[in-house]
Amino acid sequence: MEQHHTPSSRERIIAAARAEVEGKGILGLRVQDVAQNAKVSVPLIYKYYIDRDGLLAEVLGEMFEEFVLEQLDASEAYINALESPTIDDVMAIIALPQQDFRRPRRWTRMQILAASMEIPALRERLSLVQAVIQERMTAFLDDIQRRMTGGNIPVDSSALAMLLQSYSFGFVLNDLLDETGQGIKNEDFAALMRTFITPAILGNQATSVE
Repeated sequence: MEQHHTPSSRERIIAAARAEVEGKGILGLRVQDVAQNAKVSVPLIYKYYIDRDGLLAEVLGEMFEEFVLEQLDASEAYINALESPTIDDVMAIIALPQQDFRRPRRWTRMQILAASMEIPALRERLSLVQAVIQERMTAFLDDIQRRMTGGNIPVDSSALAMLLQSYSFGFVLNDLLDETGQGIKNEDFAALMRTFITPAILGNQATSVE
């Protein structure tokens, strides 16, 4: 017999708070509305999270982590399914500036980072989240380099992981340029990244690939 999970009050609070953020933005979240939609009392929310900032830290930290790890999970699954990954395969998982499905999430992540400047609890949560993301990406890039070079790691994977995470935030600037018809095209950015990624991952073996 199939068993159905009944969400706990805490799970309902998180779901309701996330819906508020997604529908009204970070500034639009009101604890009273969350309580009403979660069918709990306001004091119960404060029992779990102390204040509105504590609730935001929980919800926004969860969203930030989810956005990144979902993509990382998909990238790992893709690469791990390949017997001998190539530079073309690596390029297939690289973020590009005009991929429409990525736009909403990168803007949301920018908002979350901006909010963390005013919410210490959120900044603390994001620090822990980023540590997990950085560790996983570093291990993933270590594995890619070893598989493609026969065991070598030409560049420090932690530095490469940071670079790959950082450049995609710059795509918000390209989103603005798109509105004036001046955005950098995916194919142009991909050509630039291929020029960089090939020697970074393959090291001295890069000349034999070119």
